[in-house]
Amino acid sequence: MANQLQQLQENFITIKKKIVSQIWECCDGNFDEATTVLRFVKENNTPSQHQKLLIKLLRAFDKQISRAVILETWKEYNQIFIETLNHLNMINSARNINEVKENSVIKIIREMCIHILWNILKHPANIKYRQINHQTLSQNLKKTCVQFNADFDEISTAMEYYLQEIGFEKGNDENWYYHNNIQLLELWKHYQKWIYNQIMYLYKIRNIPQTIHMISNGKWKEYAILLDYGHRSIVLLNENKKKQKKINSKNITKFNVHIEYRNNHTDIDSNYTNTKYACISLNHSWYFRLIDSNQRNFFSDVLSVNILKRQFLYCTNRLVFIFTYTMKEFNSFNIIWKDKGFQHLQNQYQLYIHFIVGTNEVIYCKFVPNECSPSIEPHINTGDVLLHDIYKHCTHYPIIQVYWEIKCITMVSYKCTIAIERNNLPKSIPSKDNIPLNEKPKFDPFLYERDLYKVKIIQDNSTPVGLSIDNLLKSISHEIIKNKYLCDLISENDVANSRVHKEIKRKINYNKKNSNELILNDKILTILNELKTLYYDEIHKQMGYPLQLYHICAILLYCGKTCNIQFSRDQIQFKHHLWPFLDFCLQDGIHILHKHERREESAIELYCGLRDVRLENIKEIKAGYFINYVSTSDDIQIAQMYRSDQGCILHFHPSMRRTLISSCDVSWISPYKHEREILFARSVAFSNLSTQIHEELSSWNAKVEREDEYTQTILLTCAKYDAFLQQTIQISAMWNHSIDLNVVYLLLGFMKSDIYVTTYLSLFNEWQIENVEKYLKRTEEFKKRRCCNHLVNLLSMFLFESNLIQVDDIEYATAHTVIFGLPFVENDKKNNIIITQYSKILTEIC
Repeated sequence: MANQLQQLQENFITIKKKIVSQIWECCDGNFDEATTVLRFVKENNTPSQHQKLLIKLLRAFDKQISRAVILETWKEYNQIFIETLNHLNMINSARNINEVKENSVIKIIREMCIHILWNILKHPANIKYRQINHQTLSQNLKKTCVQFNADFDEISTAMEYYLQEIGFEKGNDENWYYHNNIQLLELWKHYQKWIYNQIMYLYKIRNIPQTIHMISNGKWKEYAILLDYGHRSIVLLNENKKKQKKINSKNITKFNVHIEYRNNHTDIDSNYTNTKYACISLNHSWYFRLIDSNQRNFFSDVLSVNILKRQFLYCTNRLVFIFTYTMKEFNSFNIIWKDKGFQHLQNQYQLYIHFIVGTNEVIYCKFVPNECSPSIEPHINTGDVLLHDIYKHCTHYPIIQVYWEIKCITMVSYKCTIAIERNNLPKSIPSKDNIPLNEKPKFDPFLYERDLYKVKIIQDNSTPVGLSIDNLLKSISHEIIKNKYLCDLISENDVANSRVHKEIKRKINYNKKNSNELILNDKILTILNELKTLYYDEIHKQMGYPLQLYHICAILLYCGKTCNIQFSRDQIQFKHHLWPFLDFCLQDGIHILHKHERREESAIELYCGLRDVRLENIKEIKAGYFINYVSTSDDIQIAQMYRSDQGCILHFHPSMRRTLISSCDVSWISPYKHEREILFARSVAFSNLSTQIHEELSSWNAKVEREDEYTQTILLTCAKYDAFLQQTIQISAMWNHSIDLNVVYLLLGFMKSDIYVTTYLSLFNEWQIENVEKYLKRTEEFKKRRCCNHLVNLLSMFLFESNLIQVDDIEYATAHTVIFGLPFVENDKKNNIIITQYSKILTEIC
C-alpha cells in the first residue's frame, strides 16, 4: 500500500504530496481510482485551492455518489465548488432509498454487531450480555442467511473477526466471552462505526451531529449522541470525566414522533461559546439544542418518516415570489394535510430561517402542489383528508420519501429593525494628529469584476475548507494569529513586545495546524471583552441579538483593527484564500444586519474616497461586482480626507442601499464613530441564478459623473435602477411628472410595454381617487409590514382588486418595498418631477 502511494506521488509530481495522499485516502487506497482522480486534476489544471475543495466533495459524498459522477459534475460546472455541491445534493436527494440494493452479508453482520453492542452498552453490569452462545449465534445466522439468500460460511467467518475486534474471546467450549472491564468509549466507537454503516447514513444523511446538549434537571448537559435510524433509537453517552460514563436511550415510536423546533438565546459564558442555539424537542419529553440549524435539520431527518429534499433559495426576474424551500418534516401520516401539515411546514421553515438571518415574520407562504412528489394535486380541494389517505397507495408505504414545495419569503419585523436616521453620530473630522491617515488606510476597492465566473472563483477561494459553526470564534482568532496580527486581539500594552507575543501564544495553546486547541481567555485576548460589550449594545438588543460573537468580531476587525490593511490588500490581489474565516464571518454579518435595517426609508447619498485612483480609458461600467469590501460614509468630507490631494470619490446613489446589494451600518461597532461608516459586502454569486438575473438583482453600474485634473467622481447605481430609469422618466413626463417613479417602475416590471403602462396608470389614477378612503382605513396594516410608500401601497391594492397579481396587496407591497427594494427616491425627481397637490395631501394625511 505504501509503495502504491509513493508510486502515485512520483507519477503526479506536479501535485503536492499531501493532496495525493488525501485523494488516495478518499479512494480507500484503490490505486486505479486514485489514478483516475489525480489524472483528472492534472488534465483539467485544477488549482491547488480547488484541489482541496474537490477532496471535500469526494469526502462529503463518499459511498453516496460515485466518484465518476462527482468528477463529471465538477467538470460540468467549471470546477465551481458551490454549484457542484448544490447539483450533487440534488442528485442525492432524488435517490429513492427503498430502491437501493444493499449487500446482504454486510447487512446481516451489521445488524448482529449492533444488537450485541447495544446490549452491552445498555446493560454494562449484566454478565449475560458479555457471553454469546456459539450454537445460538450459529442458528440465528443460518436463519437470517436463508431469509436473505446469503452464504453462511462467509458470514460466520466474518462474524468471528468482528467479535474479536469488539473484544470477545473464544473459549474452549466454542462460546464467546467479553472478559475485559467494560470500556464504554471503545465499545461506543465500534457501535458508532456500525450505526454509520446503515444504508440511510451511507446514501442520505450527512452532517451528523456527534455531540448534543440535552436538558437534565434544569441544566444543559453535553452528550455524545448516536441516532440509530434502523431501530428508531437515540443513544446518548455521558462523557463527563468526573462521573461514571453512562448510556441513556430513547426509543422512538416508528410513525408517531412529535418534533418541534424553537430557537434559544443565552448569555455569553466564560468560554465564549455561541449565544444562539437551534433547539428541538421530541414528544414533549426530550429537549435538545445544537449550534448549527443545519445539524438540527439532519437530526430531525433521522427521526422522520421521510427525508428532506432541500433546494437553495432562488430568484426570478419577475415580480413575484421567488424564494423556494423544499421541506419534509412529517413524522406521522395521521394528520390533516391542509390544516396541520402546511402550517407545520411554515412554522418549521420560519424558525429555520430566523435562526440563520433573524427574519421573524412571513411575508408570503404558498403551497406548490404540482411540484410535490408523490403528487398531492387530486386532494388539494379536500381540506380534511389525512396524509395517510393521500399516500397509502404508494409502494413501500409507510416507509416512503415524500416532499412538498413551498414558496416563501420572510422579513424582519418592524419592531426588530433599526431606523436609518444618524443624528447621534459625530460629523466633525478629528485632526490628522489624532487619527493619522496611515492608521486606517484605504486601498482601492474599486477593482471590480464584470465576469460572473470570476466572482464565483473568488467565492470558492474564500470558502473555508473545514468550516464548522461550533468554533468559528476560535477559527477566526486562530486565522488572525496565523496571519501575524495577534496584536489586534490583545491589550495595547502588549502590542509592541514580541517576547510577550510568544508567551501569549503558549498560554492560549496556539497550534498553527489546529484551531480547536486555542483557548479563548478574555484576560489575554482582550478583544473578547470588546465583543461582549458590543453584543449587549442597545442597537443589537433592539434587533433581537441576531449576530453571533464571531460576526461582531469580524466586523470589528475590519472596521477598527490593523489587520484590515493586509486583509484588503490580499483581497485586491485575489488572495481570498488567506482569510477564509474572516471573510465568511464578515460576509454573513453584513447580510444579517442588512435585513435588520429599514433601508426602504433611506434616501442618503454615500461616498468613498480613493487616494491616487482614477478610472482610466473608460467612462462607464455595466454590471459590475465588488471583489472586496467597500467602506462608505454619508459625510463627503470623510471621503475627501481619504482621497487626499488627488484620486477619485465613489458616489453611491441611494438605490445601492435600497435594493438587494448587501450593505449595513456598522457605525455602532466601529471605534471610528466620526466616519459614520456603512459597509458594502464583497459581491457573491448564487449557484442557481443565471448571469442575467445576477446582473438585474445584485450588480451595479458606474459612470464618471464629473472630473478635473485632481478629482474624478464616479456615480454608482443599482443595475435595475439604470435599466428602468429612461423609460420611467419618459412615462413620468407624459403625466407631467405627477406619478411616483416607483409606481411607474413596478408597472414596467411586468407590463414592459409603455402603452400598457400608460393605460394602467390612467386606470390607477381614476381608481385611487375613488378608493383613497379605503386605503386610509388600512394604512396601519401596511405600516406594520414596513410599507412606507403610500402610492406603492395604493398601487398594490389596485393591482389586487384588478386581479393582476396572484398575491394579496400587502404581500405584494411588502415584498417589493422590503425585499426587492424600490430604487427611486425623491431626489430623482428633481428638475423632472413635480409632485401633484393630491399626492402631497395624501402623504400629509397618512
